[in-house]
Amino acid sequence: MEIPSTSPQCGRRQQRSFPGGSTAQRIALDENELAIRWGLSVKTLRRWRQEQIGPIHCKLGRRVTYLLPEIEAFERRVSRYSTSARAYL
Repeated sequence: MEIPSTSPQCGRRQQRSFPGGSTAQRIALDENELAIRWGLSVKTLRRWRQEQIGPIHCKLGRRVTYLLPEIEAFERRVSRYSTSARAYL
C-alpha cells in the first residue's frame, strides 16, 4: 500500500521516493526544504541558528537538518491568535 505524498505545510509529513518505486516517510528536512516550507531565505535560517532562536537542528559535517517533530514544536510555540501577542520570549 502506497502512502500519498503531501505538500510541505504546517503539520504535514512528507514522503520521499527511492529508487525502485518505494516511498518512506520523511523524518527531517534540510535547510533548503525548511526555507521553502516557511517562505524564508536559507540565510535567515542560518542567522537564526547562530542566534539560537530557530528550531533545534542536527548537524553532521556540513549538512544541517531539522527533525519534523522539532519543526512542528517550534511552529506551535510561535503560533499566536493575535498579532499583538509576542512570538519570541
